[in-house]
Amino acid sequence: MTTPFDFSAIPILDYSLLHSPATRAEFLDQLRHALINVGFLYLSNHSVSQTDIDLLISYIPKFFGLPQDVKDKIDKVHSPHFLGYSKFGTELTKGAVDQREQFDVATKHIYRWKEGDPDYYRTWGPSQVGT
Repeated sequence: MTTPFDFSAIPILDYSLLHSPATRAEFLDQLRHALINVGFLYLSNHSVSQTDIDLLISYIPKFFGLPQDVKDKIDKVHSPHFLGYSKFGTELTKGAVDQREQFDVATKHIYRWKEGDPDYYRTWGPSQVGT
């Protein structure tokens, strides 16, 4: 029996599908599945320049190279929005411990959850990084 968490490849989503009303719902279904059931994805046809991608890649070693006490100050436990730092070996994929550390950041959102709202509204809030 398979579960929604069974996957054998990283989902690849074609961002250009959003540009047409005929394919927008297909993209949103794929995005929902990837985020809820897999937890990560690869986005193709996104139009981000290679220069910007290279600049981001150049910062990654600096970000992860920060002293542990600095990273711990923005641990996810300090965010009701599940944003921040996760130590090596504290995340799960398909029920197995991941051998990675990560930073989860998001675009700026105003926290709008109130009693009676769906729980996923709680994830819409500010990042701890860059605020």
